[in-house]
Amino acid sequence: MAHAVSSPPILRIKESSQSGTKAMAAAYASVYTESCTMAMYFAGAKIDLTNMAAGDTIDIQVQVMLASAGNYIAYDTMTYNDAQPVGHLIAYIAPIPELHGINIQMRQTAGVLRNIDCQFFDAKRIGLV
Repeated sequence: MAHAVSSPPILRIKESSQSGTKAMAAAYASVYTESCTMAMYFAGAKIDLTNMAAGDTIDIQVQVMLASAGNYIAYDTMTYNDAQPVGHLIAYIAPIPELHGINIQMRQTAGVLRNIDCQFFDAKRIGLV
């Protein structure tokens, strides 16, 4: 005889409350920061570069913390120049499992300062959200 068993999920993936429109500045500014006392899963990000125009340069840097109470270390840096080609208007940041912390920061080093829409997703154990 078969029976169904229901159990709560281990992780709850959700859109972060840190998602939204970010005003660019010449210096790096954090657009998403998350840390946890237990392993978490940064489930990725989508950054809309539709507003970029000729002469614009935007840098996106992903940082991780490898030790408890440590410093953030650059994990990846991406640079986007000028208007982005049709069909490639979204910058995607891949998922990253993380134990201590993750920080994403952005800056615009050339052109008219833009507003950029960002969407971040993360997952934590139920009860830690």
